[in-house]
Amino acid sequence: MKILDIVHQFNDGRTHISRGICRVRYFVGPAGTVVLLTDLGDKNDGQSVTNAVEVIIKSLLDQGYIISPATFIEHYERSDWASDSFDKVTLAPHAEWEKLSRSRVMEMIGDEDGELSDRSATNPRIVSQADRLLFRHDPFIGSRYPESNEVTKRRLEIIENMISKTSVDALVQSGSGEQELQRLLKTDLSIFGEAYAKPDDEYICFSEFPLADGFVDFVVFTGRSRMDIILIEVKGAEFNLLNANHYKAFNHKITEAAGQISQRLGIIFRDLNSFRKEAHAIRRRAESGERPYNAFLGPRSKLGVDPDKDINIRCVVVGGRTQNDLEESIKRQDYEAHTTPPVRVESWDTWLRRLQRI
Repeated sequence: MKILDIVHQFNDGRTHISRGICRVRYFVGPAGTVVLLTDLGDKNDGQSVTNAVEVIIKSLLDQGYIISPATFIEHYERSDWASDSFDKVTLAPHAEWEKLSRSRVMEMIGDEDGELSDRSATNPRIVSQADRLLFRHDPFIGSRYPESNEVTKRRLEIIENMISKTSVDALVQSGSGEQELQRLLKTDLSIFGEAYAKPDDEYICFSEFPLADGFVDFVVFTGRSRMDIILIEVKGAEFNLLNANHYKAFNHKITEAAGQISQRLGIIFRDLNSFRKEAHAIRRRAESGERPYNAFLGPRSKLGVDPDKDINIRCVVVGGRTQNDLEESIKRQDYEAHTTPPVRVESWDTWLRRLQRI
């Protein structure tokens, strides 16, 4: 027979601050008093039942919830209740564990099978009790850790001046040319950070960036440890990505843009070390407040990159309209796999799918 079923709060055993919680069920059955100590997983903001078992047992006895003698069983719930683990805990004088089968535990508590299949995570009463205790520990538990005021301020500035996805899509739908699309995109370079930055919010974007004997339309610096440099060439939306003939080749504007990037990178790779040093020098200037090549800083503009490590260079060409998504996807993947360095081709339709903004 079940006598008690509560969420119990216990101290961490070192500072004696209430920090952990577990589910406690108290049965009187054929084996006498049996106490099931169920770990609450993500709901437990303190030590696991295993690590805190001596503290838990002592607190239950001290507070009078349990009267000795009693048998204590450590219980961990799994996604499949038949896979739950059970261990008898004996304090002699320190905790010792003895594995028990589910059937043996059922015998000890009086064959109450429904009790062992009752998931704590889906029991409204247990969840409610756990949440009350967690919010008492920390009123903002589960909330994102507050970011610095500087990051928040920059994030709000970016949002205030952000161009909408709808405005870009309107130009694409009307078949706008390269210059018209670039004119809009240059007013808010955060759109490229949103599309390519990893980690999110850690980026510096540029426009009209010098590369070898020419310029690249847009560039994104991002990454951790090794800096990722994404080179982006933008073409218009007044043509289909693939030609309509039986060859189904990319439109010549796409291949020309890809060829220009590849040619310039060929020059860069002959002295990649010098390009790496120059790129990091530009990064440092942008981070210090200068605006080389229309530098646009993301919310977390101090990139966590190592200037002495190799850089990763990626190339993207965006242009044209999608007519057959599957056919074009195969063509784009094949093209990227067979260009050196690899060039990723995107239509405006596929590129717009990257954006989270409205």
